[in-house]
Amino acid sequence: MNLWYWRIILTLISLIAICSYSRAAARASNGSVDLNDLVASSINLNGTLSPTSHEIFDATISTTIVYGSSSTEQAVTTGTNKFPAVEVSSQKGSEPADCSQREKYRIQPIAKDTSRLRKCCPHGENLDIYRENQSDSMCDSAVVNFEPTIITAVLFDNCIEDLEIPTALSYEIGNPCNSSLQYDDQEDAFFVLQDGSLLIIDKFGNESYTVEQNYCLDVDKSGNLFAFTCVTQVEEQIAFAKVIFVAVLMLISMPCLLLVSYLHMTLRLLRNLHGLSLSLMSLCLASGYFVHSVVHIYGISNTGFIGYVIQFFILSYFFWYLCICFNVLLNVWYKLPCCIQLTKLWAAFNFACYCILAFTGPATIVAMTVQKGLPGMPSYFLQGLTESIRDSQRYFIPPVSTVLFLSFLINIISFFGFQRINGYAKANGEESDLCRNNERFDQQKYEDVKKDAKCVCLLGIIMVISWLLEIVTFYSGSKSNYLLLCDMVNGLQGVWVLLIFLVVRRRRTIILRWWYDRGSHNIGGTELQTLSKSNSPT
Repeated sequence: MNLWYWRIILTLISLIAICSYSRAAARASNGSVDLNDLVASSINLNGTLSPTSHEIFDATISTTIVYGSSSTEQAVTTGTNKFPAVEVSSQKGSEPADCSQREKYRIQPIAKDTSRLRKCCPHGENLDIYRENQSDSMCDSAVVNFEPTIITAVLFDNCIEDLEIPTALSYEIGNPCNSSLQYDDQEDAFFVLQDGSLLIIDKFGNESYTVEQNYCLDVDKSGNLFAFTCVTQVEEQIAFAKVIFVAVLMLISMPCLLLVSYLHMTLRLLRNLHGLSLSLMSLCLASGYFVHSVVHIYGISNTGFIGYVIQFFILSYFFWYLCICFNVLLNVWYKLPCCIQLTKLWAAFNFACYCILAFTGPATIVAMTVQKGLPGMPSYFLQGLTESIRDSQRYFIPPVSTVLFLSFLINIISFFGFQRINGYAKANGEESDLCRNNERFDQQKYEDVKKDAKCVCLLGIIMVISWLLEIVTFYSGSKSNYLLLCDMVNGLQGVWVLLIFLVVRRRRTIILRWWYDRGSHNIGGTELQTLSKSNSPT
């Protein structure tokens, strides 16, 4: 009789324990979510009855781990297993059904306008080659869609409460790490929080979750999701004080470039195709330098629209140089030998063609940069320490290198054009015989074009040297001081333009005459004597 009595009691106690657990799971499903669906684990109950009441109470001891995007509860029974990251209740029915009884973290993820999900490869590309060092990772055309899970959550101690609010984040492209740790979705679970940080949960372990701010995510060709978190951050190649110093040099170049632009737009004798092209070239470089230096001096974020603006102006500067070189080529091989004098209408049409080339080319490149999601900021002040950083400059360094190479070829062809004109003039004895349409050879224009060609070639040499130094700076992994000298040469390009086109070009006479006409030029003694002799009847 006593044996049947105790069996009935034990059965009733077991039923009560199972019912209380079911009610706790139902409560958890209403507001909190746990690791069960998040990492595809199952509920484990060791509810086997034993003949002793002590073992029965052990079977009812459980804990709730609320983590992510599902709505079920994971109860893990204790026994011989140890779970150091799991808070275990020692009294029946005292375990929390959700995260409300846990301590909330002091720092919570908060969505902002600047929150971004960091993707390793550009838009439309996946990881193609994976090696131990992420700097060796390569990107190729996408085969699998990149669709990471983004959740809006509140962080507690070993507990995450999903608010189940739909969240979307813009992508930021690139890996910010010098060296990184690799996580695979086959071993871990990744979720992006509403502020763009990365939530990592071990599928097979019992340790607490981790949140990483510096990371990048992407998928490979097989669809596996990889996460790379930073062991060390990518460091800029020069300290902030050096960045400020080079930015100040860019600001020094600005008035020089603006002066060149203003004089070639204002002075009638300088306002020709060459002068207008040079004016816009200087204006583009001044605009790019101004925005670039302000961004670095005041610490403004250089991602997004402002980075694309800087990229457009700097690229336009190089494209305008290509147009100036082509204008010299057109004069030497076509206009001068054929003695062609363009009307104002044709000159305006010619200048419009240069504008279309100089602005459409950079605009197309910037559009491709935006389409790939890459940052538009040029390579100044950067070092390509990782593959993703080097990949971010695919629409800046290769286009500029191509434009400079084409300009170099055009200058060589123009040189042979000058040799052709000189040889033909010597063979015929008079330069007027160059023209075969009864037009007179414009000797003055020939001399002006020759001087313009010399200045253009001199500027091209400086641009090529400064660009080679920029490439050395970008691809160098060292922190030597000579890298600062490379940036200094690049930042002073405005000074070189002023010296070449207003000093070496000997525009002083035209500029002084302009000031004299405005009543601002005082005639010196030597010039006064010369004017007196020329006006004297003797």
